[in-house]
Amino acid sequence: MKSLTKQGLGIKLVLASALLTSCSSPSPFESLSAGDCSDTQQVAVEKHITGQINAISAEDWSKAYTYAAQSFQNSIKLEQFTAIIAAQYQMLINNQGFTFKNCKITSSGVSQGVEVVDSRGNYLLLYKLEIEQLQLGVVAASVIEASEAINT
Repeated sequence: MKSLTKQGLGIKLVLASALLTSCSSPSPFESLSAGDCSDTQQVAVEKHITGQINAISAEDWSKAYTYAAQSFQNSIKLEQFTAIIAAQYQMLINNQGFTFKNCKITSSGVSQGVEVVDSRGNYLLLYKLEIEQLQLGVVAASVIEASEAINT
């Protein structure tokens, strides 16, 4: 009788797994063509970058690091990542908000503009993301423009 119960539980788990798998939507990165991101691609990119920026502003370095591409993690260790962010990206740690600009699919992945505001001004960053096994990973973020806030 016990084995029948375990077998019944096993069948239910298999069915539940099959239902979840069949209901899951395909990755927005399965079909790529160069140009502007689709709405679903834009949402996925924004969610990924927002997760990393929020982790950085909370100074949760290990969580922020998980948003990096595997290729990045293979060459830059967590301690190096933390040092780079602390030295060059204070605007992410101290951000007072951020907005997303243009999102483009390129031959090497995704480029996403992000405007970040902190007490010293506005910064336009260009994020580069890779798509590895249909998953996003941040490879780099470069400051491409900074404007000082005008104090009156």
